[in-house]
Amino acid sequence: MRELAEAAGATLLKGTFLDFLDPWGNRIQVVEYRDLQFMKTDAVLKFMGLELDKSEQAQAELREKGIQT
Repeated sequence: MRELAEAAGATLLKGTFLDFLDPWGNRIQVVEYRDLQFMKTDAVLKFMGLELDKSEQAQAELREKGIQT
């Protein structure tokens, strides 16, 4: 991903994560889906042809907020 961003003209930002500015100045942060609290419905994942899961930490954080995974 890093190489693709650079090839597209992005400006990589310093830090431990893959953050960069696109050519128009928008900040993009690349993260692994399984670590996000955001959830897609099973129907959306099926339509997209994806079989994704959440890490235990992300699932625990969602449960703490009353969101069942």
